[in-house]
Amino acid sequence: MRSFSQVVLLVWIGCLGALRLPAQSLHDPLPAVLEGHEQTVSLEGKLAYFIDSTRFRALGDISRPANDAAFRLVTTPVPNFGYVRGIKAARPVWLRFRLQNVTNQYQTWLAEIDFWCFDELQLYVVDSQNRVLSVSPVIGWKTPVSQRLRHHRHYWFPFTLPPQQGATAYLRMLKHRGTQIVPLELVHESAYESAVQKGYLFWGGILFTLAFVGIMSLFFFLTTLDHIYSKYIFCLLGLVGFFFINDGFMNQFAFDEQFWLPRQNVYFLFPLILFYSQLTFVRTFLSVRHTPSHRWHTIGTVVLWCGAFCLLALTAERFAPLSPATELVLMRIFSVLYWFPMPVIVAYIIISIVRRYHVQEAWLYLIAVTPFYTLNLGQVFANFGLLPTYEPVANFTYYALAALFEVLVLTFGLAYRYKVDRDKTEQLMKERTLQQQRAYQVEVQTLALKNSLLVEKTRIARDLHDNVGAHLAFVVTNLTHISDQAENQPITDGKRWAGQLRSIVAHTRDAVKLLRETIWAIHQESFTVEEFSERLTQYINRYFQEIDGLHVDVLVTGSQTQQLTSTQVLNLFRIVQEALSNVIKHASATQATVRLHVYQEGRINLQIHDNGCGFTWANGAVSEQHYGLQNMQTRAQELGGTFRVFADEGTTVEVEVR
Repeated sequence: MRSFSQVVLLVWIGCLGALRLPAQSLHDPLPAVLEGHEQTVSLEGKLAYFIDSTRFRALGDISRPANDAAFRLVTTPVPNFGYVRGIKAARPVWLRFRLQNVTNQYQTWLAEIDFWCFDELQLYVVDSQNRVLSVSPVIGWKTPVSQRLRHHRHYWFPFTLPPQQGATAYLRMLKHRGTQIVPLELVHESAYESAVQKGYLFWGGILFTLAFVGIMSLFFFLTTLDHIYSKYIFCLLGLVGFFFINDGFMNQFAFDEQFWLPRQNVYFLFPLILFYSQLTFVRTFLSVRHTPSHRWHTIGTVVLWCGAFCLLALTAERFAPLSPATELVLMRIFSVLYWFPMPVIVAYIIISIVRRYHVQEAWLYLIAVTPFYTLNLGQVFANFGLLPTYEPVANFTYYALAALFEVLVLTFGLAYRYKVDRDKTEQLMKERTLQQQRAYQVEVQTLALKNSLLVEKTRIARDLHDNVGAHLAFVVTNLTHISDQAENQPITDGKRWAGQLRSIVAHTRDAVKLLRETIWAIHQESFTVEEFSERLTQYINRYFQEIDGLHVDVLVTGSQTQQLTSTQVLNLFRIVQEALSNVIKHASATQATVRLHVYQEGRINLQIHDNGCGFTWANGAVSEQHYGLQNMQTRAQELGGTFRVFADEGTTVEVEVR
């Protein structure tokens, strides 16, 4: 990056340094030879000038041979006589160039001056005996295009030379204010239409491109509401206005509008807008507002207010007449403030690069504006005589190409910036969507957990009600019955009372046992198959082994490490409990087997088989009177499985969970 910056700096210096060439020696210039086959003839090196300090010299005085020594050679490629700061300082300048028709035919040529804002222009052509061959009317920027010698925004002066004769042309130029650059060229009459068409075609393409970019920028602004695009449109309007007025289009197509401002102030308006619009764009494109260098943002704001003062200075005379002293003060202040945006823009570029705020954007902007502002600075230096006035700094065609380069580079930069901003926005939207999805998933999981807890609470409540509650209800009922009997009659049959109390104690123990089993099942969220097997074996060994001659075996196979939820454990446990209770009550069996097989994928198969009297369902339906079977079927359905009972050398109860 450092080497690249050095290269750009060298190019900048080279662009300025290349404009300066050694001055030519003073001598009487050679005539411009008109051979007839050329379309244009350059007058570089063939011009001499004389400044009329008296302001009132006529052609007769100027063209006398005695005054030849008063003319000095124009030593720059394009004549430039610096700035004129007011009417009192304005002096007529006479340009002289000699012509030689070397053909045997009359030749008609046109002297073109490609600068619109002269107050007075008049061309004289005299022969070798100082006889006047042609005199043009006095025309200037206040002369409507329809009243000029050619209906064109530039000044065209036709003249005709006799065959094999020489002539001398004198161009009297007077400008009351501003730059005195005189881009002068000779164009053959036959090439006039072609030159005009090429000029309009070129400028039509330039202005169309700027307008198209402006419309696209407006579209981006309306789409994104990003103020950088509105400020870029302001810059484009400044460029369009700059060329519209400086190449004479306003003078041609909006003649009356140029008098909206006093004198030639409209000439300064659009360059002023151009420079200050560039500053408004830079303050956003290379923003330092929220950085340690934020003071430059404040300085930029102050400079923009200076621009408002410049507008006031340009328009003040429209509202009230100004004294010469006031006008002089305003114009001097204007001349200083006019250039204020330039050093501030340079400061923004340097700060952005050195402090690495917007390095890529700063280099992009520097590359974009370097050609255009190099030409502007070249013209400023040329106006003060610091550099020769070469054609690029006096011909707005080069400015147009430089502006087109600037617009294309900055448009590319803004398009890239839009892409980066869009990618960031899409990334933020993706992250926000992902966060919303995660929040939604968490909310769904929370709701699922709440639902699971609600289901679990319902299941536990039902389990306690159907088992523990039933036993406790029996205890309460019998105790109430005993207390009622004790109140109504004395206790005489102690054995009968003792039997009832033992029955109550047995039911109480069963209730306690059921409550412990329920607490064990819900004590933790999951169990391994091995843990469930151990608990099931302990339970059967304690309560069912060798009861009424019944022997129970427990066989657990499959994946011993497979996880079972508390819901699965409790429901499987209750099914085994209910099935074995039915075996004791109804089967008259001597042998029962509990088989549990758990597959790797989580499928469960539970079978309780006894060798007692067989029992099966009629048509696979459970009778409403078989409450125990209905309870087992309901628990199997809660597990998402199927339940069946069939006779196979006894009775088999099977639960299949997939």
